[in-house]
Amino acid sequence: MAPVIPRFCVLKSNFGGKYLRYVREEKQHRYIRCDREDILDPFSKFKVERAKSNKDLVNIRCCYSNKYWRRTETDDYIVAAADAVEEDTSKWSCTLFKPLANDDITFRFQHVQNGNNVCYFRSNDVYGSCLIVRFPFEQTDGTDLFTITDWESLVILPKHVAIKGDNGKYLFYRGGGGDDHMEFGATDIGDNRVGEQIFTNPDGSILVKHDSNGKFWRATPNWIYPITTDASDSDPAVSFWPIKLEGNAIALRSKGNDRFLRRTDYGGTVNCLAAASWATTIDRQSHLVLEELVKVRQIYDVEYLLDDATIYDESILTLARSCVSNSTQQTQQIEVKMSYTEAWKYEWTTSTSTSASISMKVSLGIPKIMDSSIEVNEKWEKEYEWGTTIDGSLQLTKTIPVSVPPMTKTTVSLLATLGSCNVPFSYTQQDTLTDGNLDVSVKHDGVYSGVNCFKFRTETSEEKL
Repeated sequence: MAPVIPRFCVLKSNFGGKYLRYVREEKQHRYIRCDREDILDPFSKFKVERAKSNKDLVNIRCCYSNKYWRRTETDDYIVAAADAVEEDTSKWSCTLFKPLANDDITFRFQHVQNGNNVCYFRSNDVYGSCLIVRFPFEQTDGTDLFTITDWESLVILPKHVAIKGDNGKYLFYRGGGGDDHMEFGATDIGDNRVGEQIFTNPDGSILVKHDSNGKFWRATPNWIYPITTDASDSDPAVSFWPIKLEGNAIALRSKGNDRFLRRTDYGGTVNCLAAASWATTIDRQSHLVLEELVKVRQIYDVEYLLDDATIYDESILTLARSCVSNSTQQTQQIEVKMSYTEAWKYEWTTSTSTSASISMKVSLGIPKIMDSSIEVNEKWEKEYEWGTTIDGSLQLTKTIPVSVPPMTKTTVSLLATLGSCNVPFSYTQQDTLTDGNLDVSVKHDGVYSGVNCFKFRTETSEEKL
């Protein structure tokens, strides 16, 4: 049995000290390169799937493009270019890798087809820092070692939030008379003392900046005060590890003292935020519910990356069937009217871990699988919430001319292929905040998923009367 590896993961090169990512740039498109600083980069998420032919082996899929790792045909670079798993080890396009554990979180990966280990390519040319499978032996410089982080342990948070405690009240900054405590005591999300901004560090921890005074949270070491202007993650007292709980709830653990933040009463101070010395577990008071400070959200300038789209789960459907008979001695031309239902389904998702339940005004096209490609034609401008599935159907009628031989019953079948597709996309998000300000950002973490019918065709079969 292969070593236990998280099903979704991020891999960091032990030699380069940076994260692997899927390359979108034209010349090295689909190559895997070790050059990312940010662990939450959507191009750095991979899925490890146990092989069907041998449980000691795995297939590795890029979650952004939904394509599997394999080597290139003419050389030894690793690319995420396979639409499907190939477990025939005699083929150059084989997608199998053997994970070799160095310790619980550090691995080598042997390419099964050529027997060489995946390595960081040390070169000064355009392929430097890309993955290559060229050497069968362990590298003393660590270029073949990769440290794995479980993607599902990471949390991607919205930027502008209010934080509600287990008592149902919002966290606000007292900030008067030298009192820097943050208290769970506000009842109005529009109170200008409740706004916070989330900034993510390269390792996935966060900084929190309070809006009303423009300063970052600091653990001192227990009470949390918004008192620092230092935005560097080098000071552990200003960084916090988020942990995803149910719904929009999270917990935060201080990097400074390794304690959970909670609504705390101590020494006459009540309902205030602290990384209390005894808070070694996530209790009820540690549940922090995030609510976005967004009045209106608009999504536009959606760009679908059709070169990275994937079509999968294709199946043949019989939409309608009809029989006609010709009991004469002459061939007859008969028009057969067939009624059928054409159904579809689609949704758009992003990587944010909390479900904000914000209805957005979206302006985008809808990708659909056509006979030989995916095309974006229909324009859609509506209110939408990320992750909501839209489905529908049409009742249609098609008239099909059929030539029926003498003394023959002809069965006419209307067929179609039903397929699913994933298409990554980038987009512009414009938020109107509760203070009236606009926040505009370009994001690259969208994935469209759709199901529709294509390749409509007819088949006939004949039976003598």
